[in-house]
Amino acid sequence: MNQDRHFAFKKAQVEGFVKKEFQRYFGRGGRISIRKRHRFMERITRKVSKKFGKDVMCLVDFTKQGFVSLVSPSHSESTNKGKLFNSFTHPQVAYTSHCVDRFSERTQTMENCIITLDSYLDEALLTYGLHEGYLVCSQGLFAYTIENDQLIIKTYINFELLSDDQIQEYYTRDMASFLTPDLVSDETMDSDIVLMEELSLESPDDRK
Repeated sequence: MNQDRHFAFKKAQVEGFVKKEFQRYFGRGGRISIRKRHRFMERITRKVSKKFGKDVMCLVDFTKQGFVSLVSPSHSESTNKGKLFNSFTHPQVAYTSHCVDRFSERTQTMENCIITLDSYLDEALLTYGLHEGYLVCSQGLFAYTIENDQLIIKTYINFELLSDDQIQEYYTRDMASFLTPDLVSDETMDSDIVLMEELSLESPDDRK
C-alpha cells in the first residue's frame, strides 16, 4: 500500500512538472513546429531524469489544444538486494539499482534507463537457457538470478569490457543467429565479433 502511494505521489509530481515546463516553454501555445517539439522532448527528458530519476517514462503527444502526456515511474520495491525497478514491458523482470547505475555509466545513457534496458533485453531474452546466469545481446551481457518466479537483472557488462575468453564463451557460432546484421560479416576483418570457429579455420599466414 505504501508503495502504491509513493508511486501515485511521484507520478503526480512528474505530471505537474511536465505541464509547468510546457507552459513555460511554449507560453500561450499556437502552432508548434516539429523542430520545437523535438527540442522540448529532449529538454524535458533530461530535466525529468535529473529531477526525478532514471526510471521515469515520459511521453508527450502534441495537440491543437496543447499536449497530452503519459508519465509513469517504474514500480519499485526495497529488498535485501537493494531497490528493484520493474521493467515497463516485461512483467516478470526487475532491475537492481546497481544494474541501472552500471548500465547508465557504461552506455552513457543519462535519461530513462529502464526503457533502454528493456530494448536491450528484448534481444537478450532470446538467449535464455543458453548460458546459466547470463543473457546475451549484441551489445553485451546481463547477469541475472531468479527469485520467486521473477527474473532479476543484477548487472550489465557492455561488449567493450568483455575479455577475449568471455567473447569466445558467449559469442559462439550458435549465437550468430541472435546478433544484429551489422555485427556479422562474411569477412573476418570487417566483423566486430570474430567467432571462435573462424579463428580455427584460419591458417597462420592469414593471421599475419
